[in-house]
Amino acid sequence: VISLVRGKIEDVNLPLVEDEVDVIISEWMGYALFFETMLPSVISARDRFLKATGTMFPNACQIFLEGGSDSRLDYWSNVHGIDMSSMRKSIEMELTTEAKVESFKNEAIVTDRVELIAFDLNSCSDPDLDFETPFRLQLKSGEESKKLDVLVVSFDIHFNFKCTVPVSFTTGCHATPTHWYQTVLWLEPRVAPTLFVGEEMVGSFKMGRNAKNPREMDFHVLWRVLDSSGKVRCDGSIRSKLNADK
Repeated sequence: VISLVRGKIEDVNLPLVEDEVDVIISEWMGYALFFETMLPSVISARDRFLKATGTMFPNACQIFLEGGSDSRLDYWSNVHGIDMSSMRKSIEMELTTEAKVESFKNEAIVTDRVELIAFDLNSCSDPDLDFETPFRLQLKSGEESKKLDVLVVSFDIHFNFKCTVPVSFTTGCHATPTHWYQTVLWLEPRVAPTLFVGEEMVGSFKMGRNAKNPREMDFHVLWRVLDSSGKVRCDGSIRSKLNADK
């Protein structure tokens, strides 16, 4: 028997016995994993109905970061033979303050792909979804130097709790594109570094719900480049927002 009940999961009365549900299945994922903030509602249902031996599906996920090169701003220097550099400043302002959802080409990725954070969806809590974590990026193997213009956010999803055949998928640039694409954060062009072999970009990555509109995501990144001796060669920051009208 399939029963359809209309209403918010936090408020609705379901024909279920609390703590007796075996599996909760929900496609709550958004851009950069948490955009639109649908997971807290599923967590509410989990805490109310899921039995101790039950599971969420998906049951695990991770957020990843990698660095890329993007020369699109150079376009304005020669638009079919016309110098439109005066447009560049306004384009830079938009790119550096608004996170972009797009399919970023894997061949433009210049660093390794590193895990920022992992979530066990059977145990994580609502406050866990706003987080700050350190990161460390290095050039891809075989590269000598590459310009680093953007940081690219993607995620992986896993259905592997007591599964005979575990299933996973990724939204990384290296894989078949999905409707989640990737989320791209631009460094300020005037300080965007060229990364050389032996150097690292290190820093802190903060992501959380916007205070005025919790469906939106705020990003704050502090970064610095360490040379091969470990000294800081340059640094900068990113403050960007993934707007609900995307």
